[in-house]
Amino acid sequence: MNSRDLTMSAISGIPEKVPFNPFIMHLAAVLNDIDYSGKYVKDPEILANSQIKCSEFFGIDHVNVSTDAYREASAWGVEIDFSGHTPVPKKGTELNWQEFDNMETPDLTSSDRIMERVKAISILSKKVGTKQCIIGWIEAPFAEIVSLFGMMNVFKINNKKWNDIIKKLIKRIVPVQLEFAKLQIEAGADIIGAGDSAISQIGPWRYKEACLEYTQKLFKDIQKYVPVLYHTCGDNSTIDKNGNDMLKLIAKSGASILDIDYQVNLKLAKQKIGNEICIRGNSNTSLLGKRDSTPEEIINDVSNILEIGKPGGMYMFAAGCEWPWEPKDICIRNLSIAKTICEKLGYY
Repeated sequence: MNSRDLTMSAISGIPEKVPFNPFIMHLAAVLNDIDYSGKYVKDPEILANSQIKCSEFFGIDHVNVSTDAYREASAWGVEIDFSGHTPVPKKGTELNWQEFDNMETPDLTSSDRIMERVKAISILSKKVGTKQCIIGWIEAPFAEIVSLFGMMNVFKINNKKWNDIIKKLIKRIVPVQLEFAKLQIEAGADIIGAGDSAISQIGPWRYKEACLEYTQKLFKDIQKYVPVLYHTCGDNSTIDKNGNDMLKLIAKSGASILDIDYQVNLKLAKQKIGNEICIRGNSNTSLLGKRDSTPEEIINDVSNILEIGKPGGMYMFAAGCEWPWEPKDICIRNLSIAKTICEKLGYY
């Protein structure tokens, strides 16, 4: 069974072994001594080759084209600053949500940043074919709202009308997100990842009222073609005073795979939603990138995560979020340890 088949087999059942699918972005560039913002995110050939080299070196069961949260935002007109370690919006170029209705819908095929990602998938498709699982990437609806308008501006929206306003904004962007996903699927993506970096900041009630309906619609439309991987950051295990359960809500998004961050108790997640959706996660990223972490600490952390995640299948190993990339030697060491433990303990 090759890496692609292994990853796909874990989505709805018990695979031959636990897929080793840590989420790699910066580390792929660091491993190849490539400037991340200056070259990796801009050159599809460099991105694709770096992902292949990293996946082959560490035995990772997928390659992915995620780089930053602003591909779609740049197509809408947000200007990007590439001077730091990762691309971010230039100050003052975020869009005004109050003027959004009057903005022209972007032509994605004329956006350089959009087409760079599509080209990266095309290159990966040619080079790894059906042997490796290729994960395309979009922002999930609420994350895209934050990328377009800025997090602080989003949180300053009138509290009484917040849900309705956010829902209306999301309704406008979802067709564009679907188009972006389709472009990547046509180029060869086997799975579409959707990153939701900020939903833990709004809580389950606002997520349910403002975001869930159109997130479900988007994922349902994508899943007509390929599975969706829903990448959620932060502690999304809260239950509000009215009983709205964030874990159960994000599990009902319509995705096939759910990334959960290390702040979420994996045992609790397996108990609540493990028979509804494949879970990917959730080794402690703060430990994995800690300079004075010991091999014994990493062995214990990864072994514990595998012990909890593995039973019953529908599980893939990963860190809670992106695998750390600095300090380089420690992150590489810890990724190697994680792979070794997965090979030792991951078989069913």
